[in-house]
Amino acid sequence: MPFASIWFIFFFLPLSLAVYYLAGPRGRTAALAGISLLFYLLCEPKFLWLMALSVTADYGMYRLMERHDDQNRIRRAICAAVVVKNGLLFLGMSVFTQLRGASMPLGLAVYTLTSLGYLVDVYNGDEVYEHSFLRFALLNIFYGKLLSGPLMRYGQIREQLREKKYSLSRISDGAVLFIQGVAKQVLLGRGLSSLYQELKAMENTGHSVLSVWLLTVSLALGLYFTLSGYCDIARGLGKMYQLELPRNFYYPYQSRSITDFVGRFNISVTEFYKQYIYSPLGADLQGGVSSVLNITLVTLLWGVWFGFRVNFILWALYFTAFIFLERGVWGRLLTRLPVFFTRVYTFAVVLFSFVIFSGQSVGESWFYITSMFGLAGLPPYNDQTLYLFSSYGALLGLGLLLSTSAVNMAAGWASKKHPHLTSAVSVVFNVSLLVLTLAFILNT
Repeated sequence: MPFASIWFIFFFLPLSLAVYYLAGPRGRTAALAGISLLFYLLCEPKFLWLMALSVTADYGMYRLMERHDDQNRIRRAICAAVVVKNGLLFLGMSVFTQLRGASMPLGLAVYTLTSLGYLVDVYNGDEVYEHSFLRFALLNIFYGKLLSGPLMRYGQIREQLREKKYSLSRISDGAVLFIQGVAKQVLLGRGLSSLYQELKAMENTGHSVLSVWLLTVSLALGLYFTLSGYCDIARGLGKMYQLELPRNFYYPYQSRSITDFVGRFNISVTEFYKQYIYSPLGADLQGGVSSVLNITLVTLLWGVWFGFRVNFILWALYFTAFIFLERGVWGRLLTRLPVFFTRVYTFAVVLFSFVIFSGQSVGESWFYITSMFGLAGLPPYNDQTLYLFSSYGALLGLGLLLSTSAVNMAAGWASKKHPHLTSAVSVVFNVSLLVLTLAFILNT
């Protein structure tokens, strides 16, 4: 049951909100946990048992750890068991599904890593033991964030789960964010992904230099609007249930360095790895080989989030190389350049990285790399490429514009100068956006 579906928008969501608020302050946690379980059951029933078993086992292990809070050896053994279980589940299923050509179980990365983060916080004394199984389960399986995150620490949601008040303005803000997220996914993500799939389906001999560039740009933009759309949906749904989820993307394609890009793209995943892997390993304070290994490990895991494939690992290593370059003379030179040039540099490096990301094999990626620079004997363009460019050119241009903060800055300026007019325009815009999005959903 996709979020961008008539069934979800007009049936599941309004009914679930009605159940949630009718349950009253004391029953809302149980209601939302039940709603999340129902969503999982409707989306992926064959893996419901895996999710339920994993979350229940983790809760049991944490309660057992609390009983032996004064016995460090037992606590360490329990922690090790949870780490091994969740680590093997995440990485093992990643490898298994890749070998079988299947998709990962819904939310596997989200609930295993969220639970591991809570384990580390409790073990270090940064968090209290959660006695409520429903609150613990909701931290891990809130249905809005199962598809693409964001990852959350328990401290970010603890008080919200105990909060008994609710805000109508938060519900309306959530509805707007949800509409915009669905529009991102449907109008931009799907359209750009369709262009990418058409180009990807071409035989090598049917490509041109222009088609390979279009393939790379459509993948970069399509992936961004799909993932950021999902995260906007998650944040919108969270607000409608009175939960504030963290932002996961912040205009990554206008970053000023590759280090900056990694910090803006999939923010919650980057922060999670920094908090629970990079910092405990000593960050880069030890210098030398230790720093190199720590940064490489974290960046590799950042890439593996998208799947356990050779090309994703190479994609992560590519970014690792640039991060190290920027930590030296290269980075100091970047700080002296105008912002425009640093953003152009970063976008070019990031765009080129998606040539690696797009390949199903190293050989395919190499073909795309050589083709982009006219080294594969392909023509500059051909009739099919020109047809696709004319068909999708406006969408590509819109995608490039909306991947920057230009429109948001203009809206912010307008709201300060003409607040009432801007509010009226915003209402009309969001209603129109919803109607247009629903029209696209019905026609696909």
